[in-house]
Amino acid sequence: MPNDTQRDFRKRVLELFAQRGEPLLMHDIARALDVQTESDDYEYLRQAVLELVDEGVLVRVRRRRYALAGTEAMSFLGRFIVERDGASYVETSDPHLSRILVRRRDASTALHGDRVEVRLLPTPPRKQPRGEILRILERNDQPITGKLDFDGSFFFLIPDDQVYPFDFLVVPERLAGAKPGDKVIGRFIRWTSPHHNPEAEIVEVVGRAGSVRSEFESVYREFRLPRSYPEQAVVVARTMASSPVTVGIREDFRSWEIVTIDPPDAKDFDDALSLNRLPNGNIMLGVHIADVSAYVPPNTPLDREALDRATSVYLVDGVVPMLPEILSNDVCSLVPNQDRFALSVLMEFAPDGTRVDYRITESIICSKRRFTYEDVDSILHTGSGDYASLLRELDAITRQLRTRRFESGGIDFSTLELRFELDHLAEPQRAYLKGATRATQLVEECMLAANRCVTEHITTVSKQWHIRGRLPFLYRVHDEPDAEKLRMAIAFVHSLGLDVPHHRGQLTALEINRILSQVADRPEAAVVNMVLLRSMAKAHYSPQNIGHYGLGFTDYTHFTSPIRRYPDLVVHRLLKEYARGKPSPQRIARLRDELEPIAAHCSERERIAVEAERASQKVAQVLLARKYEGAEFDGTITGVTDFGIFVMCDEIYAEGLCPVRWLPRDRYVFDQQRYALVGRHHGQVFQLGGRIRVRIEEVHLARRQIDFCYVGNATSTQL
Repeated sequence: MPNDTQRDFRKRVLELFAQRGEPLLMHDIARALDVQTESDDYEYLRQAVLELVDEGVLVRVRRRRYALAGTEAMSFLGRFIVERDGASYVETSDPHLSRILVRRRDASTALHGDRVEVRLLPTPPRKQPRGEILRILERNDQPITGKLDFDGSFFFLIPDDQVYPFDFLVVPERLAGAKPGDKVIGRFIRWTSPHHNPEAEIVEVVGRAGSVRSEFESVYREFRLPRSYPEQAVVVARTMASSPVTVGIREDFRSWEIVTIDPPDAKDFDDALSLNRLPNGNIMLGVHIADVSAYVPPNTPLDREALDRATSVYLVDGVVPMLPEILSNDVCSLVPNQDRFALSVLMEFAPDGTRVDYRITESIICSKRRFTYEDVDSILHTGSGDYASLLRELDAITRQLRTRRFESGGIDFSTLELRFELDHLAEPQRAYLKGATRATQLVEECMLAANRCVTEHITTVSKQWHIRGRLPFLYRVHDEPDAEKLRMAIAFVHSLGLDVPHHRGQLTALEINRILSQVADRPEAAVVNMVLLRSMAKAHYSPQNIGHYGLGFTDYTHFTSPIRRYPDLVVHRLLKEYARGKPSPQRIARLRDELEPIAAHCSERERIAVEAERASQKVAQVLLARKYEGAEFDGTITGVTDFGIFVMCDEIYAEGLCPVRWLPRDRYVFDQQRYALVGRHHGQVFQLGGRIRVRIEEVHLARRQIDFCYVGNATSTQL
């Protein structure tokens, strides 16, 4: 490469970035400098850019863009997140750079959940962008639960949550009567230097650390999950339970064969199903959803409390419902043999599974039978039982819908849910994994069809009314996967010897499905599903519709669970309002202003609910594991870091860390591309999805942490 040409391109590239002050694609750089992509100059330009990256002058950011390092334009705002495996990053709202890795030494005094400003650091090509935190804009005020300890000189709060990799210093004046060994709730005070411990104060003593009650109770306190409702909200709920809001005439479907299908421990029945054969040979699938909007008037104390909670939270030892039980478990719930208000979506399908018509209507129904998933699976397997004909027909149409969904772009992920059996004292007795069955898939497809139908209805009505940019609505959206994370996931799958696409562009959902189908019956199935799932973006709520990548739907919302999700309640209200006629321009503008903060709040509350549910599961795992301290189990490697491997052991499904010091003696190198620890001298490889045998070495209840010691090869091949 000629030196003069190289120097010229370097100068022009730097001038371009100084002028633009924003990330640019290589294609954008070439176009701005009038370089043709097929010319020799394009390769000279590309080499100049890569050389600037190697020197740290430019940094490579998200979606194949480059940017000038150290400029003000390379400062981003976001939330600092710490994962259980020690990985930490800043989540930003920038469309080009939504995640910036931050090593602990570059995090200053940032804590998990803080809003921060982060600056990009020089990052090698094809590596995820890294940064350092410049300043903390807003501290996360979430309570810190943990155990109070005393080392002979100082009191420390040892956090339960592993997102805090250090203890908090507590001065004696801020103990609030707590004693060493107590399970406590703390509040962050200050952290002045990363070389010293952060400081906290005790605000409440929950009980003695290690007791079942204290450990589960700490989750409620940590995530500020309320145990009761404001009196004003309860008064409104009681009033509305006896006199719901009725507008217009409801269609009467009480004579129809309508049934509910739910888990055996469910108390709030949101949805019910029906199916009718039509004279033209088509079928009409009815999805009947509890009309919660008839019982929760907007802008009342009850509505404000429901919005504040935004979602029901399902913990191992109980539920924190969004609505008071008089509504959630009683008058709104579609219990059998009781007249109930519903919002019904009646969808007509042709024999090939194509939806040809639909109606959305307010109704009154009476469920004829409450089924559990196990009941339905048994009836579908044996072919006999109550309403067997109805269930067989529902199964047939939903299997058809499922096949069409995957053929048109939906991703066929296979996931398992961890469940626990508790005794009368809430002590975990057994853990087990629960996967999808024909019954759960039947219900899932009915709900997906209804959610999709009502969203497409909004699109249709918007066009009919010539609404610019569509009517205000609340969507459930899911963006495309992060390109770098997906690239790493595909590289890992390829390392397993599987056939994967080699192009550099974004994989289509159909290509991901082909990968999943290759491993469906192989031992690697679970880990391939896990790795690909981790590369996916997080679904969230938004007034702007960008579609749902994972489902392959252009239009999608949440409509089918208004008892436990506030966005569904909002969607019900909007559907009812638009059914009464076209809103005024002023009303449309007001709705758009209202939906943006609702979407953001509900997405945030959903995130908190997921974290609380995981914390509750971790408590149950640790409580169960302490009964087996010293026992050996086969296990599956579920995570790999430079300091050890995470393992989920069979039989009791407890997940914990096997640190490097308890692996076979060697010097281990973390291979990020292969998700593996590789022994430099003996060559032993511990890779994600690998099967090993471990011993439960230590159980740290105070940190909700289980430490494993490597024993040898697993005696069984599959979890």
